Amino acid sequence: MINELWLEVYDKMTASDKSQLIRCTNQLLARTYLLSEQYDDAAGMMKSNSDYRLVDRHFDWLHDYLELAGWNLVKDRTLGVIYIESLYNYNRLQLNSMTTLILLTLKLLYDEEREKLTLQSVVSMTTAQVVDRLIHFNAVKRKPSDKDLTEALRLLSRHHIVQRLSGEWSEADCQFLIMPSITLLLSGDAIGRIYRSLEEANGIDESQLDTENDDPALSDDVFTETADDV
Repeated sequence: MINELWLEVYDKMTASDKSQLIRCTNQLLARTYLLSEQYDDAAGMMKSNSDYRLVDRHFDWLHDYLELAGWNLVKDRTLGVIYIESLYNYNRLQLNSMTTLILLTLKLLYDEEREKLTLQSVVSMTTAQVVDRLIHFNAVKRKPSDKDLTEALRLLSRHHIVQRLSGEWSEADCQFLIMPSITLLLSGDAIGRIYRSLEEANGIDESQLDTENDDPALSDDVFTETADDV
């Protein structure tokens, strides 16, 4: 709630924090998810995200600010993800069928690999592995076009679902990370709904889909709509 206490907190913020919070708010509106850790190319390793720490520190203040504009700010400490969702079901980004299939495949691969890991919350992947799995459960008959692969993975990268490490998105040996934010985007129930909607057009093999571990708190529709991507 915007009240005197909220204004008092704002007045006590440093000029730097105020400026950085404006930038972080715009990042959230454009990219939906903010991750506690991201891969740092220079260091060659995962590093703590200063933007996440700043938003986490001022979470209650920013929550009230965004709520006034019709947004809900959510924090999942276990996954290390802060994200926004519309309170009025506006600004939903509609994904085309190929992007939806790739997203579904990434979620299945993420779940499989995460079972093998204990400390890491990110999963390393290549474009070839994604294409192989798409063909394996009969989602596509052949490798998607370079254009479709690039557009789909680039869009997911913009929303911090994947992060590229090397190569071009369409190249078989392109390496990237699947980020824990994908867990918030697709639940088991959502996977089932996607399968049913695409079964007739694509002939997906349902036996390859694991939809048992459903969490009703998770949503498959939390992207905010943007005009461009990276």
